Amino acid sequence: MLASLVLAAATAATPLAGLHYLVGSWDCTYQAGKMRFAYHATYASDIDGRILREIASFAGGGDEELVAYDAPHHRWTAVVLGDEGTETVMRASGSDPNHIAYRSVYPETNLAVTFDRISAKKYTLHGTFRSGGKTINSVDTCSRSLSSRA
Repeated sequence: MLASLVLAAATAATPLAGLHYLVGSWDCTYQAGKMRFAYHATYASDIDGRILREIASFAGGGDEELVAYDAPHHRWTAVVLGDEGTETVMRASGSDPNHIAYRSVYPETNLAVTFDRISAKKYTLHGTFRSGGKTINSVDTCSRSLSSRA
């Protein structure tokens, strides 16, 4: 029992605890240039609150993302697994759960994504990547789903 309380206190003290408000359902819109589509994101706490798992679904596909905080190195790690079998590993320095500026480290290093908490019911993701010799800027805007219980 004491070990469980110590683990719970240690987990709550990590910066990842600052993202637990995301647990539940979100309705999102992705926009990059003329491309725009809606998707649904569902977050859950995993491994005793030490991992945040997001499953995104959209017409014709989806992906899964795992987010963790590496306290000894003071950095965030996000691993995105695409439904086509793709993977992307991103890292971000710092401990602020309200503003996380990721850079991809595997397999490419040309992706930057910044997470910004706007409120307990809204967040954005600003992305920049290179494709076909062009720099592509995107923004995801997500709002708490009305059907979410969280």
